[in-house]
Amino acid sequence: MAKTPYLINVPASAIDACPAEQCVRHFFCFPALNSGGSKGAAEMPKKRINVYIDGFNLYHSTLQHTHPDCRWLNLLELSKRLINPETEEIQTVYYFSALTTWIPERAKKHLLYIHALRTVGVKDILGKFSMRERKCPLCTGRYLAHEEKKTDINIAITLLGDAVADKFDTALILSGDSDLAPVTTKLKQLCPDKKIGIIVPKGQSAMHLKQHADFFKKIQTKDLKKSLLPEQVTYNGKIITAPAGWLPQKDTVSAKVSVSDK
Repeated sequence: MAKTPYLINVPASAIDACPAEQCVRHFFCFPALNSGGSKGAAEMPKKRINVYIDGFNLYHSTLQHTHPDCRWLNLLELSKRLINPETEEIQTVYYFSALTTWIPERAKKHLLYIHALRTVGVKDILGKFSMRERKCPLCTGRYLAHEEKKTDINIAITLLGDAVADKFDTALILSGDSDLAPVTTKLKQLCPDKKIGIIVPKGQSAMHLKQHADFFKKIQTKDLKKSLLPEQVTYNGKIITAPAGWLPQKDTVSAKVSVSDK
């Protein structure tokens, strides 16, 4: 492959000292071929990866019943296990969810987890629940139930905003929710050079999402087991302990992490 020459200046003293008659003050120099082992050779920049995690989709499909002892999950570490560290690097990991405020004890544990995620740099974006009338399929009676709102919208707004602002090369969407399929389609229309990968939670197929993606991966149990937060972390000067049952009893991590939320 031909190399483009570049022009350099030669000091007059060097020209005077050279016996060759054809020496000139300017000459062309061709870049050396990369042998593959030379130090200082220019390296290709790594691909920037952003991760968008649908918290409730992950929880209900994978963590709640199948792997309850992995609920103290380090989403940054899990994300790192989904990429090739030699050619890719994580930029931002987003966690989208909402607090069940009408069940105080559950909301308290969830908030502890959100604070623990902040100690490793995960960005949480929270929606809310609202009341919605539903129809019983058995008795056809109607009743009110809580329904999570804004998560899909928050994912869409954040994903498209990051794409237009050129904050990533590849977006990993951890969800099996088919409602996000139109978002991936729109992203491809706005930024066709951006890649989309779907991370499929256990127990889901994500068929519609995969149809609009460049590739997909399945979450593996081994990655969950190796991506747990320490049992205790320090957040804003206070120690947070994982709720009972959120970590494996025999493999509880004892290291501590400290951070200030600023």
